Amino acid sequence: MIGTIFSVLAVLLFWLNPYPSDMNFSTGSIEIFMIGGSLLFLLVAFLGNMLAWSPLQKVEQNLTPYILEMFRKDRGIYLTNAYAVIFVLITFFTILIHDIRINEHPWVFYLWIVFFGIAIDAIRHFSKKIIDYLNPFEVVKMFTKKARRCIQEEQELDLCYWIDGLSEMALKGIMRHSTSVSHIALDEERQIVGLLLDASKSISHHDQDKQTKALGIPDKVSYIMFYLYQRLDVIFEIALKKNLEMSCTHIVTLVGKNSIDAAKYDISMASAPLRFLGKFAKRAQDAGLEETAMAGSCMLSEVAKTIINEVDITYYEIKDAFLSIINSLEMLAKDAFQRNKNINIALLMQPFLELRALFESGKAKEHQDAAVIILNINRVLGEFQALQMVMNTLPPMPIVGSPDVIEGTK
Repeated sequence: MIGTIFSVLAVLLFWLNPYPSDMNFSTGSIEIFMIGGSLLFLLVAFLGNMLAWSPLQKVEQNLTPYILEMFRKDRGIYLTNAYAVIFVLITFFTILIHDIRINEHPWVFYLWIVFFGIAIDAIRHFSKKIIDYLNPFEVVKMFTKKARRCIQEEQELDLCYWIDGLSEMALKGIMRHSTSVSHIALDEERQIVGLLLDASKSISHHDQDKQTKALGIPDKVSYIMFYLYQRLDVIFEIALKKNLEMSCTHIVTLVGKNSIDAAKYDISMASAPLRFLGKFAKRAQDAGLEETAMAGSCMLSEVAKTIINEVDITYYEIKDAFLSIINSLEMLAKDAFQRNKNINIALLMQPFLELRALFESGKAKEHQDAAVIILNINRVLGEFQALQMVMNTLPPMPIVGSPDVIEGTK
């Protein structure tokens, strides 16, 4: 808008302070100025397009090929290029049909000045667009904006297209140890899923759209959720191989939050992310990433508490979700004991005691699935209690590196 504003001010200045008749500019000088200005604008637009492709290709290699596709279809860039050509044609056409003199035809020159100001703003907008495409954080925002529009227009298969782009950015960010870009892309995916679930609650939102009907997908929300989980699985595996514990913990936390969002939408949809959450935590534990495994165990407990406290579970079956939580916690606890026989078993039992307390009081106590869930919790607690009794009868296990162990080896 700066170029347009200055061009309007220039026109006002000419209009309020007209030149006297004896100071009339020659036709040639004005025409040269107009032709030169329009051709300069066309040249800048052409060079901008030519020079932008090389850095964009580098960004495409580092992030995702979807960037070039989005750049090619960008309406703002297309309009800028179209305006450059039209502006030059209008300038030449105006010069052909008018003898450009400020005193005789002032409105023609004034109007051209305004269009030239708009051209300057178009170049500034074009330059900003190119810089945005080269900035990974701005690209993430662009993908998110496209994804939100797909949700609003119920084009969920197109939504998968942008989720795929964000996932690839997260994956390449982890492969290049650029965790900041990766985490922002993952956070945006979580926001997109939350928006999708909120939109799906609306009465006007259909269970199927034209795209999903054509492919025979009965439930587009479940399809998109699994589509996301599969990509998170690949990203987590790469982060695990790169030993990026911070990224692994971030993914585990996001899956836990997705579990809560899915439970608030439909409790039956919480089982899938909970299984992925347990699987991620177990993989991290096997790889020696104890903080990630601990974060997974904490998230499982928090999801259980949130479902009980914030979701109306009165008329829903909840045993699948809670059995997934119990099984994952049991798997992590037993593996922790296998790795460290000196671990305090009471600490391993604590999540199950807290979970049982949720079903022994409050609204969960009267739920139809409470008996089955408590039975499974007691089974796990019984196993750990029996293990505690066995461990109490055994002599203390020597700690590797202690003086007694060193002396014994000698």
